[in-house]
Amino acid sequence: MITGNMVKIRTKRYFSGQPLWFITGKVLDSSENWVKVEGKGIGFFHGKVDPVDIDEDIRVLLLPRENIAHIRILPDDFDITNINVERVGFRYYIKVENAPDASLGEGPEKA
Repeated sequence: MITGNMVKIRTKRYFSGQPLWFITGKVLDSSENWVKVEGKGIGFFHGKVDPVDIDEDIRVLLLPRENIAHIRILPDDFDITNINVERVGFRYYIKVENAPDASLGEGPEKA
């Protein structure tokens, strides 16, 4: 079970050009059909000069499992109130202390 863990969840994309959506936070509860997370949403919009948009406030989100592409477990001390994003080459990452950074996707050639 992932309940109680800090996670980064990427939702599925259903059409070309659809923005990538991530939820980063603590899993409050889960079942075979859904995952309930207290955290922040992150939108990744291809083609924008600054493609990353992070929610300002923490909220509770209920995600159907069928819409989840993958779940990455983050360290228990990951701070969702201070999410930092870094660009390395064309790729954007969420900075994670004491663990590999979490990939978001590729941005524009020039920023």
